[in-house]
Amino acid sequence: GGKKKRKKKKGKAKKEDGGKDDDEEEEEDDEALEPSVMGLSIADKAASHAAVHAASSSASTANMGMNIDAPNRPFTKHIYTHHLLWCPQGDQLDRFPLHNQSDNTDDTTNATTTTTAIGGIRPIHEDILLAKLRPGQIIELEAHARKGTGKDHAKFSPVATASYRLMPQIEITRPIYDDDAEELVNWFEPGVFSLLSIPSDAQGEDAGHRVKAVVSNPYACTMSRNFMRHPVLKERIKMSRIPNHFIFEVESVGMMEPGVIVAEALKVLKEKCERVVGLADESLAAMMGGV
Repeated sequence: GGKKKRKKKKGKAKKEDGGKDDDEEEEEDDEALEPSVMGLSIADKAASHAAVHAASSSASTANMGMNIDAPNRPFTKHIYTHHLLWCPQGDQLDRFPLHNQSDNTDDTTNATTTTTAIGGIRPIHEDILLAKLRPGQIIELEAHARKGTGKDHAKFSPVATASYRLMPQIEITRPIYDDDAEELVNWFEPGVFSLLSIPSDAQGEDAGHRVKAVVSNPYACTMSRNFMRHPVLKERIKMSRIPNHFIFEVESVGMMEPGVIVAEALKVLKEKCERVVGLADESLAAMMGGV
């Protein structure tokens, strides 16, 4: 038993002196492997081995260059919305025709750019990431587009955020001059007030002052009322809202412009109002006929 132990120690010593241990070689391989963003060394090592195995086979060698195209993410294929292809059904090609787009041919070199087909039905944004594939993974996707309204489901709504507020009404009850005016314009309500220069020969209340605060853009007021913390400003400014003046803000998801969304919404509102008026007229005519 003692001799066997000595032999093992000698063998290990030889490895330490001249050769490299298997564990050391594996560690060097792991260090040479380019890490991924998530830093998952086990997954990266497994993906590397799978890629090497796939590259060694002649059947999949041609596909390796196509699947690995993501920088800083080894052995990863990013699938974007520009990879989606439109397959016209029925008369869709006539309703949404495709046309080719290419640059002019160079007479000296007889070189032309590649012709691309535009038009038809395409995603609004071509750079939306759909999935990330590792070696050996495949996606088979068949998507059907259906037109709907937000009443059926929120996914059909082209609006991201819609809100409204009342138009602010701001009055300066007593003049605000000089340092107080500058603080109001620059610190308490930026964008709402502006400074008005006072000439040196001014008479009356403006005499002896440099600048005066005036209301310039009440639309920019957020009704924060920060000026109420100032002992002088809170006594000279009156802030309220106009009850019949609404400010609507509509943010689009991207498939339609906000102005188009508002115009289409007004059309729908008009149709509803006309339907209600028609029902009221029919009800009134029925009542008069019964009498």
